[in-house]
Amino acid sequence: MSTAPPFHRFVEDELALAPALVARVLAGTMQLLGESKDGALIPGDRTHHSEIVKALQRDAGLYEKTFVESLTKRVRDEIDGQRDSPLAESKAAQGDLELMDESRVEVDIEISRAMQLIDSTAEWELRELQTFTSTLTGQRHVNADSNPFRPLIYASALWDATCAVVNSPTQRAIVLRTSAGVVAGLLKNAWAAASTRLETQGVQPGAYRTVVLPSGASFGRFAAPEPSRTGTMSALLSSMPGASFDPSGNRGDAPADDPAVAARGVRSDGTSRRSPELEQALLRLDELLRHLPAETSLSGRGTPNSSSRVEQHRAALVASASEPIDRQVIELVTRLFESLLADSQLPNAFRPAFARMQIAVLRVVLAENAVLDSYEHPVWRLLDRIGEVSLGYSRLEDPRLSAFLAFSSAVAEEMAGSTAPDTLLFRRGLNRIDVFLSEQLQGQVRAAQASVDALQLAERREILQQHLAQRLTDQMVAVRTSPTIRRFVTGTWARVIAEDMLRHGEQSEPTMSDLKAVDDLLWSLKIPDHPQSRQRLLQLLPGLLQRLRVGMELVALTVAEQQSVLNELMTIHTEALRPGTRGSGALTPEEIVQRMRDEVLPEAPAARSFSDSVIDLSSMETVPAEHLPSSGDKVDDDPARRVEAMRAGDRQRIFLQGRWSRVQLLWRSDRSLFFLFAGESPTRTHSITRRALERLSSAGLVQPIESKPLVQRAVDRMMHELSPRA
Repeated sequence: MSTAPPFHRFVEDELALAPALVARVLAGTMQLLGESKDGALIPGDRTHHSEIVKALQRDAGLYEKTFVESLTKRVRDEIDGQRDSPLAESKAAQGDLELMDESRVEVDIEISRAMQLIDSTAEWELRELQTFTSTLTGQRHVNADSNPFRPLIYASALWDATCAVVNSPTQRAIVLRTSAGVVAGLLKNAWAAASTRLETQGVQPGAYRTVVLPSGASFGRFAAPEPSRTGTMSALLSSMPGASFDPSGNRGDAPADDPAVAARGVRSDGTSRRSPELEQALLRLDELLRHLPAETSLSGRGTPNSSSRVEQHRAALVASASEPIDRQVIELVTRLFESLLADSQLPNAFRPAFARMQIAVLRVVLAENAVLDSYEHPVWRLLDRIGEVSLGYSRLEDPRLSAFLAFSSAVAEEMAGSTAPDTLLFRRGLNRIDVFLSEQLQGQVRAAQASVDALQLAERREILQQHLAQRLTDQMVAVRTSPTIRRFVTGTWARVIAEDMLRHGEQSEPTMSDLKAVDDLLWSLKIPDHPQSRQRLLQLLPGLLQRLRVGMELVALTVAEQQSVLNELMTIHTEALRPGTRGSGALTPEEIVQRMRDEVLPEAPAARSFSDSVIDLSSMETVPAEHLPSSGDKVDDDPARRVEAMRAGDRQRIFLQGRWSRVQLLWRSDRSLFFLFAGESPTRTHSITRRALERLSSAGLVQPIESKPLVQRAVDRMMHELSPRA
């Protein structure tokens, strides 16, 4: 991002206002939460609000300091283009693997909601400010990335400040939601004031990008209804300037009842009908495009001199065509490339490669009648494939992107170098691109083999734990005990047995000891009321409790959770050691049914040696509010089906740990319980559980890299210009 003095001055001015902003946010948040003490709140919420206000009052300075520091760091990182933190890079270099589970994606969903609230409240003020920041950064058109003070930055800073003073996840969510509403209103005024300040300083707002058309070729005078996707480009031919053209496909030299002509509306006589003048004009334009600057296209961008020469050659090319249908094909293809090269999503580095293929595409369309009939033709699929992959990376210096750029440029040069390109040539080019991408993908999988091995082991552990949990559940149905102990046995101890089985084997001494501990523990919960049984329990307890402690340490159960289990057992065993205080111990059928209903198995938490990683934002597009359902909301389609449809090599945009990330699926486990993605840095991979991925998908936080393929976007822009204007 630009570091020009005016832009730098704007950034420093906005950062200087941050302390006053967060002070007002804190005051507004405490006021709103303090006022929420009426009867509308349930007692639990009232307690939460009271505790939150006390924490914010106690640590107000820490809250404000954390917000300012986080905002400053995130803004400077955006300006410097730092997509991954040094800590994350170093962890990746050490080969650590984190596994994002459901509890952690809930944080991302809360941040995304806060971001959307800010964006929707101050949408117009933000857009106006972007027109000025685009000018400050030296861009010709408005670009959202020109403004580092975006809703996501503020939402993330609010979350960091909240975490600094509040520990409870529930209370953190309450603070973030409340403070986001407060800051949204404040930013609405702050961004309007910033635009006014820049305007008084003489900064001219930028203009929103439009497709620039050649002089004398306004689409406004050609009215055309929007056709269906199939055959769209063929339908557009009749809207191109030139001699009259019968939509049925008739040409002056072709009989009206010719089935091929009537069915297509596009000539199919190969290169034999191409005049020498047309061939020479194609060669001259191809030579000109070869030596033009990278930013120049037929839309007129580039230096005035180069744009003028392109327009002259283009006019000569149209004039050299003797057939009306040829002139219309030339108009259509050249305008299509104008629109394609003007695509704001297309990285500049790839524009020369597309420009080089323009004449080859034109030759094929002039020679073959089927090219315009379907977007699935190899010509358009090749352009779309390159366009899609070019959007899969956020760092221009990414070696994976550089390698693909070099390879796709070589393929484009092969297309341009052919004097008689045809469908087979483009199909061969598409196959070469696919082979290259497949080899690049396999190389990344090999580099991440340690992560793949770890996730395979994690899946085996999870499946084994599920089987063990079910067996222990069946075994405990007739046992009278507390819910805490029931969950411990069927949940935590199932993890302990699974871990020892994977580490040492099913018949190993640790595994046998774990299984014996289950038998001993269950016996201790229902011993007969007999002196000998109490004596046996006294002898059994020291060893049993020691085995339980070792197992809980093995699966890294927290100290608080360990103590809770041990305290519960102490209560149960103390009662068991008192003679004559217990009944027969037999359960009635109703009690057995109730025990089965109480058998709520906790989700097996992923071991903290795993968890998915933070990824970063290349270009932020906020998620529409309707795509952010609450946990209980339903979406139009099934997120499980969307996740199931993911295949290795697919590219996605995923919102993780407060940032949008461009990732590529490298691998999914055999049972599809775990997914491994390539990150925005070549040294990083990111893993995520299936349930977490489905949760993100249901919240609209898993999106395709592009909403429409490159060629379709170009045609849509053309059709928009062709539509009648009011």
